[in-house]
Amino acid sequence: MQDSNKLADLRFYPRQAQPKGAVIVMVAVMLVVLLGCAALAVDIGYLYVARAELQRTADAAALAATQALARGSDIPFGEHLYPENIYSQAESYALLNQVIRQGVVLNRNTDITIGYLANPHDRSATLQIVPLDQCNAVQVTARRTASSGGEIPLFFAPLWGINSSPLAASAVAVLDDRFYAYAPRPIGAIRGVGAIPLAVDEQLWNDQIVAGNGEDQYSFDSVTDSVSTSMDGVPEIKLFPTKTDPSTGEEGAGNFGVLHIGSGSGTSAIVEQINNGISAEDFTDLTGEPMIKFYDQISAEPITYGAVSYDILGDPGIKAGMGDALETKIGQKVGVFLYSAISGSGANTVYSITGMRFVRVMSVELHGGDKAIIIQPVPYYGPDILTSPYVPSTDRLIGTLQLVR
Repeated sequence: MQDSNKLADLRFYPRQAQPKGAVIVMVAVMLVVLLGCAALAVDIGYLYVARAELQRTADAAALAATQALARGSDIPFGEHLYPENIYSQAESYALLNQVIRQGVVLNRNTDITIGYLANPHDRSATLQIVPLDQCNAVQVTARRTASSGGEIPLFFAPLWGINSSPLAASAVAVLDDRFYAYAPRPIGAIRGVGAIPLAVDEQLWNDQIVAGNGEDQYSFDSVTDSVSTSMDGVPEIKLFPTKTDPSTGEEGAGNFGVLHIGSGSGTSAIVEQINNGISAEDFTDLTGEPMIKFYDQISAEPITYGAVSYDILGDPGIKAGMGDALETKIGQKVGVFLYSAISGSGANTVYSITGMRFVRVMSVELHGGDKAIIIQPVPYYGPDILTSPYVPSTDRLIGTLQLVR
């Protein structure tokens, strides 16, 4: 009975008055804080988007400008470097890559620097200012500042008196032409240009291509991807069926060879390599590594590299069954090998392979009396090229184009 009286007392106990006004004030204050945080998050997110677009712009402009340091397919040798081309490439790509719906305008004096990186893999290396023919890198800084395109406008920050924010992003791209190894890319990766098992006499290459004494009968139209019989100022080499040994001028193994690289044998293996390129597995059979090196490290302190050559069995002749595969390569870039010496003859010919070059196949005719395989030199910068700061330059003929910072 006593307990129920207590409950009755509680039931009729008067409730305390709730501080409704204080809660409303707290909610109002917190709402302002929350809205402020949301506004700040919106503006910060907007700036992150703008910063990413600026970085993309700097990357694209640096790569485009560095591409202008490279040799063009129509000028594989001789003068090709013009500052105006480098600047205009950077400027045009910066305008194409918009930042917050506005193209970026570059200042040549402050935003584009052409220079030299001794070791592109060293992120702390200083970009040196050197004569243009020694340059291998371009740095581009993309800006949105009061003096360059205007600062990035903000949405909510003006409530705190901040109307806009300046932003900048920088990128450095390098053309590294110190080629030391060719490594085919695996299926599914970004592929490069396939190397095919053809060997060219190094002495003949230097005479006909480097010295420019070769005939000029073909040209390539990059718009239509077609070859025509017209002059374009780029010399060619006729590989087959010349039998004269360029080093002696006498009848011999000739200036051409089909190499036997890998464990496969016979015409079918050669055709597979012409169609798809020599594989990493083929090179492993030859060198013990999934690549072919033309320089290798010979000391650690100081780091030095020495030239590497390979004695590879081959054949100075070509089977008719290889013709169809070679014809599919007309107009395409392929890698071929240079040899400095030969020994033996016929199917027992051994080629001393000392290097690689990249060419475009211009004509293949393996029927009738006027047989010929004709190639034209091209510069090549691809993902299957490995470079090292410890080997000589290829004079911008072979290398890689890459962003390094």
